[in-house]
Amino acid sequence: MFYFAYGANLNVDNMSMRCPNAQPIVPFTLPDYDLVFRGVADIEQKAGSQVRGALWDITDKCEASLDIFEGYPTLYRKEWFQIKLTDALARDFGETADVLVYRMNRTGYAKPSPMYYETIRQGYRDFNLDPVDLVKAKNIWSNGTDAYDNPLMWRSKQWG
Repeated sequence: MFYFAYGANLNVDNMSMRCPNAQPIVPFTLPDYDLVFRGVADIEQKAGSQVRGALWDITDKCEASLDIFEGYPTLYRKEWFQIKLTDALARDFGETADVLVYRMNRTGYAKPSPMYYETIRQGYRDFNLDPVDLVKAKNIWSNGTDAYDNPLMWRSKQWG
């Protein structure tokens, strides 16, 4: 089964401990959603926006582990969306795939812990994702005041 990670589960080291049988497949951009923080990462629908993340191939055992990690069904709920696969992936997985994503059951915005935020930042580096979504999400609660998270500074420091 495919799973779309956009938060802490982008971090390859953490995911390998949580779900050792999960395989990272490909970076993926989910259209018409925004990344937000409600203490932890979430996505919310917004036409014209996008969330960068990654697709993982997970097992039933991985899903059970993710359910625990995500606080399902209390903190997060499960949703699925369908995607058309590229030719390279279609050879291994078929023309289309249903993709699992976890979405929070609460609303509002709240600052994540620095350690949690850094875990996600490492995931962006792991998948070579442009951090613009992450910085934009942080700006919702920081008003863009953290110079370390200026996208231009971060690219020069972290992306070489």
